[in-house]
Amino acid sequence: MGLKTTNVSSRRNKVAELKEKHTKLFEAEGVDKPKFIPKMAYIPEPGADRIIAFFPSEIMGGEDIYTEFVSKSNVPEDPERTLWKWPFNPEFDTEYKKSEPHPATGHQRYLVPVDELINVAGLHKPIPKQTELFVEPVTKDDAPMSQLTIRDKAAIDWKLPVSNKAWLNELIKQNT
Repeated sequence: MGLKTTNVSSRRNKVAELKEKHTKLFEAEGVDKPKFIPKMAYIPEPGADRIIAFFPSEIMGGEDIYTEFVSKSNVPEDPERTLWKWPFNPEFDTEYKKSEPHPATGHQRYLVPVDELINVAGLHKPIPKQTELFVEPVTKDDAPMSQLTIRDKAAIDWKLPVSNKAWLNELIKQNT
């Protein structure tokens, strides 16, 4: 029993350390007690989208979930330590695929595509002055059309900053 308690305690401490790094973003979000669950992001099978997986107990409750991509041992996998938010989706039970039941426990997890997550830091960057009409993309040259995603197209069509490209979101904000 002592070993299991130690492992749970160690995991809680690691999660608390990870969470501490994002305190300012949680404050910017106006969230006092964020539901923070670090997760591994992975591709479940060749050709599939990159996903994270939530257990039913994690996804239920009507709360947005904040996450950071980590290894199995809760070591950050992103050098930038990006904080992501999964906005609660009340239709999660019908809209997301479920994993196969675990052979020993029977537990299933909801498979959430990473492209549905929102980069929290991108939501709280100051909006440039109107005189700064263009925001320079990550590269010096304009991004090629081949890098346009469906999410980017939706952002442009809807005139909403829902892209995962911060520079594109800034352009949309400036021109709406």
